[in-house]
Amino acid sequence: STQKGTFERVTNVAGDSITADCCTVVDAEGKLVIPGGIDPHTHCQLPFMGTVAVDDFYHGTRAAIAGGTTCLVDFAIPQKGDSLIDTYHKWRGWADPKVNCDYGLHMAVTWWDEDGKVGGEMENLVANYGIQSFKCFMAYKGVFMVTDAQMFEIFKVCRKIGALAQVHAENGDAIHEGQQRLLEKGVTGP
Repeated sequence: STQKGTFERVTNVAGDSITADCCTVVDAEGKLVIPGGIDPHTHCQLPFMGTVAVDDFYHGTRAAIAGGTTCLVDFAIPQKGDSLIDTYHKWRGWADPKVNCDYGLHMAVTWWDEDGKVGGEMENLVANYGIQSFKCFMAYKGVFMVTDAQMFEIFKVCRKIGALAQVHAENGDAIHEGQQRLLEKGVTGP
């Protein structure tokens, strides 16, 4: 219970339904009980520009639990032109057999079409698959980056369907130009 925003004590929220027969009961009397954390930005086994994140869903969620995190929200990121629904199923196929804790997914939108396919898939993901947020990239030109005009259309769909819009905010054009200048000078590493 709380009083004036100060933590006082844990009350018996389960009533008499928890017994030692069904699970391990830990006596936390006199202890500070902290709920597990939520990591809202993870990339488990993300394929990215010729690499794959070293932590798959098994190792990533196992490490999360070891640190007190009991839920993570990973990013499902389609390649340009790929179906958002297919990407959702791909990520679920990677995650479901391996996870050790609760998880959710954000969906990236890496391309846009004027025919409404992407917008329709966004609406479907919110209505039927539990996706509540969509991320746009202003970086990674030619890979994940969308234009400002496309991003504005994505935001309009988010508003219409009640989803959260997220942005990876960098200037992809300036980064691309800087990369080209360095490559022309022969600089290919730190």
